[in-house]
Amino acid sequence: MNTHRLIKIGDALSQLANVTFLPRHRETTANESISGRAHRCGWRVERFIDWLFSPWERDHCRKAHEKDIERARQWVKMHSKK
Repeated sequence: MNTHRLIKIGDALSQLANVTFLPRHRETTANESISGRAHRCGWRVERFIDWLFSPWERDHCRKAHEKDIERARQWVKMHSKK
């Protein structure tokens, strides 16, 4: 299994956990990751998540939020051409 596929699986699991287990599910979408939501909402847990990912990436939650937005833009662009 390649790294790109593992990242997609991790994204999907984060998105599922976001809408399944976290409160106020109506304030999010099925395409938003926990990390992206933590950044967007300014949750204190963002610092802990950033610390967890610090061996691999700085500012993980901010970058996850930006990736969530970019994926949404790509999806809209792809489907608005039809």
